[in-house]
Amino acid sequence: MADRLAVGIDLGATRMRVCIGDRRGRFLKRYAREMQVQERVEEYVAEIIDGVKAVMVASPGGKLEGIGVASTGPLDTRRGGIAGSPNLPYSFIPISESLRGAFDTEVTLLNDARAAALAEKTYGAGRTEENLVFVTISTGIGGGAIVDGRLLLGKDGNAGEIGHMTVVPSGGMRCGCGRDGHWEAYCSGRHIPDFARLLIANLTRQKFRAHSRSRLVRAPIESSAFVFRLAKRGDKLARLVLEEVGKLNSIGMANLINLYDPSLITVGGGVALNNPELVLGSIRRHVSDHAINRKPRIIITPLGDDVGLLGALSAVFEPKLIGR
Repeated sequence: MADRLAVGIDLGATRMRVCIGDRRGRFLKRYAREMQVQERVEEYVAEIIDGVKAVMVASPGGKLEGIGVASTGPLDTRRGGIAGSPNLPYSFIPISESLRGAFDTEVTLLNDARAAALAEKTYGAGRTEENLVFVTISTGIGGGAIVDGRLLLGKDGNAGEIGHMTVVPSGGMRCGCGRDGHWEAYCSGRHIPDFARLLIANLTRQKFRAHSRSRLVRAPIESSAFVFRLAKRGDKLARLVLEEVGKLNSIGMANLINLYDPSLITVGGGVALNNPELVLGSIRRHVSDHAINRKPRIIITPLGDDVGLLGALSAVFEPKLIGR
């Protein structure tokens, strides 16, 4: 009997990864490419179709169950595409209809962080859990929640835009969405350097003198990786900055605990995967200061950087987990 196979697409604003895999989450073939911003949206979609064709050669005799897409947002799942992305110059990208027309198969479109939560339930640390949350801390911050065994979607597929929860009501840092005070505006990979500069600017004169030899003071803060690298080398100011980042992360996590009452929170994304102890340590120290529900396990996802692709496969093979 031929293996049941599915195509999984992990679609970011600038990078696409595609796989073909089986129900157990094993990849037969993988493909990745940087996405070029084309003049016409049809050309952008054509790049996605070419990526699927590149992995389809690995399916001789296998029955294609469908295509799952874990996509950057915001989504409009009623129309089956990306609607008004701040990182792409198109008002709407028709994902589902285009893939369905090209390959004559079912297409399931999910936000990438929601798909990651599905992957955690199907293939990861959440296989025995009915209530779990996945959080990605990367260039941005996103998440997905499974409650009573079903993935929450919302009216347009955008339930779980956790990075846009307000964690600093007084504002001061502006999110990429244009609002002030959002979790993503302070703690994402893109914005940690801005937060570091704000914290340094607000140091008392005495504290500034105490940290005057820190490279955060003496060199441009070009990336969040620079801050984490200094902290790992023992730079006290870098550690102070990341402790403040962690306090805000713990507020965001506590909000999720209070909202969804999960037994497990798994954390992924480049910032967390590359700096697990520095990210999780301060969250674990401070989350109980804000959460009223019983604290769940909070761990790094065991699925690593493949969580998006696995979520896309899971969207095809485990449709019963997706709330409708």
